[in-house]
Amino acid sequence: MNKPGDPAERPTMERVAELAGVSKITVSRALRGSELVRPEVRERVTRVAKQIGYRVNVAARSLRTRRSRTIAVVIEQLDRGDRPIADPLLLAMIGGLLEALTPADYAMLLTTNEHFLAASAMGADGVVMLGEGEGGHRLAQIEAFGLPMVAWGEPVSGVKIPVVGSANHAGGRLAAEHLVAKGRSRMLFLGDNQHPEVAARLAGCREVLASSAAMLAGVLPCAFTAEAGARAVGAAIAGGTAFDAIFAASDFIAAGASDELATRGFTVPRDVAVVGFDDAPIASAHRPPLSSIRQDGAAAGRALGRAIVGLVEGTADGSSEQLPVELVVRESSG
Repeated sequence: MNKPGDPAERPTMERVAELAGVSKITVSRALRGSELVRPEVRERVTRVAKQIGYRVNVAARSLRTRRSRTIAVVIEQLDRGDRPIADPLLLAMIGGLLEALTPADYAMLLTTNEHFLAASAMGADGVVMLGEGEGGHRLAQIEAFGLPMVAWGEPVSGVKIPVVGSANHAGGRLAAEHLVAKGRSRMLFLGDNQHPEVAARLAGCREVLASSAAMLAGVLPCAFTAEAGARAVGAAIAGGTAFDAIFAASDFIAAGASDELATRGFTVPRDVAVVGFDDAPIASAHRPPLSSIRQDGAAAGRALGRAIVGLVEGTADGSSEQLPVELVVRESSG
């Protein structure tokens, strides 16, 4: 009689089940780390599988279920270079996605919009879009592949794809209310409002200003980088625009704007108060530290992961979800 681990014995799921004293479905669940199996049973099954050299045949399981158990995560902004891959918010969302997808037994294929065709050819079960493109046009392009899909961003009129996003409009209101309360009267908005998220932040800001004595001194489109923020502020000053506050669509934009103001002899916040968005590490590390609207990237990633798994497995209703934001006040806004 062959012993566990004998070269003559072919390691199979049936053999693992027999030696562990459980059913095949329990073996399958245990080796996926399913919480439906008690911890002590998972440990026993894992130990037996290791002893006899059994490995899950992923290719066979994919053929059997007609699923690759892979989710394509598409970062929209990278193909234009307007948001670096090192953006802390993106990295936090990717980490949150892994936290949600791994326990659900899904792999993550990270790609960009330009390379999504290859991802589709590999048989992804679903898609998570990180970024919607100007006016949400990227959503329609990827939606044409016919896969279950969830996007990070802001709901777009006419597009039925479920969206997980921060409360951007509320964030815009929080920033504007804070600056108005600090006595600022001429606000400069920095960010490309062709992006639905940025447009919602600007709309919230406008709503507050419309009911106050303060005014919007200008809206300057720019990419999500410090360099773009610096150029935008430099152009505003060179053009003679008067302003005593800046609301930037990201902390990188806010940092670049603050640095440019210092270069040109302005003091933050005495001359110009600055508020960013995201509460990325650069906000607290910058000098002066930047006030910001905080959004939780890791929580966003987990919410996106739960949403796409629910759509792929038919357990979700396809509704959108909005995550809360909060104002973090630091030295840059006094």
